[in-house]
Amino acid sequence: MARDIVATLALQAVAVVCAMLLDALGFSEATMVIVFVLGVLLTALFTTSAVYCLAAAGLSIMCFNFFLVEPRFSFRIQGADVPGTIVVMFVVACVASYLVTQQRSSERASAEAQLLAQNEQLRANLLRSVSHDLRTPLTAISGNADMLLDQSAVLDEAQRETLLRDIRDDAMWLTGVVENLLSITRLEDGRVALDSDVELVDDVVEEALQHVSGDVCYHQLSYMPSQELLLARMDTRVMVQVVVNLVNNAIQHSGRGSHIVVEVSRKGDFALVSVADDGPGVRDEDKARVFESFYTAGGTSTDGRRGIGLGLPLCRTVVEAHGGKLELRDAVPHGAVFSFTLPLEEAASDE
Repeated sequence: MARDIVATLALQAVAVVCAMLLDALGFSEATMVIVFVLGVLLTALFTTSAVYCLAAAGLSIMCFNFFLVEPRFSFRIQGADVPGTIVVMFVVACVASYLVTQQRSSERASAEAQLLAQNEQLRANLLRSVSHDLRTPLTAISGNADMLLDQSAVLDEAQRETLLRDIRDDAMWLTGVVENLLSITRLEDGRVALDSDVELVDDVVEEALQHVSGDVCYHQLSYMPSQELLLARMDTRVMVQVVVNLVNNAIQHSGRGSHIVVEVSRKGDFALVSVADDGPGVRDEDKARVFESFYTAGGTSTDGRRGIGLGLPLCRTVVEAHGGKLELRDAVPHGAVFSFTLPLEEAASDE
């Protein structure tokens, strides 16, 4: 409200100054009327209610009469044509402000309709991703379980272990998808408050590495801790999930035998955590969209399993909620590096 009042008064003041300047230069009365009408139009554009437009129209008439109509600096009117000019000026200003207000209302309604359409598209994308991506592991779990039940007597120990391992891996993948879906939904609509505390960054990363996918055994994982103690304020639970998602993303999209390097270092006033792999990397056309919800770069991973496209958006949301930034860059000579920053905290004297 205060902003709208200030904008209205400021625009009328500018209109008065411009009109008096034009009057001093010998311009016609009609030109000065247009200046005041323009001031009303600008008021309609920069304020949030039609009330301010009407107020600007009334102020314009008063200012025009006081500063530019003889006798100057008085509200007395001389001349038979002046009242007609004032009435026409008021009507034109009101009509112009009404049209601008209607146009703004139409644009607002259009924006709301577009937002609703986008939300519907997101729902459709979610349903399509869930129906496609969850059906495959559920079918595999069901098939492997049926095989164990129906043919347990003829299966040897190695075959049973393989089927059980497949069931476990698919169940863990489904659990990760559900956790990501719930976490990003709660964080984006503000229903979950971060339970932050000052923690050692290396401790959080080491904790996360204990919970990465079991397929890490098919890769060469290296961890490079920081050379100094780095403290950052964070919600340990969700930050562990960020690191797990980034490492699992590297596991999923780089072939067996690939190298994955997790490193913690200092970058100015921030702690920097990076996860690098030497897989095929991210295509240039995918880089701008890998952090979008429900978008999966390249369509499939190296093991043929599609992702629902929520891991990286979740990571970005969590990192930004902590005041950091998540970035993607190419590794040398090939591969991808996902890195994020966290603002550093100074240790208190009692810590």
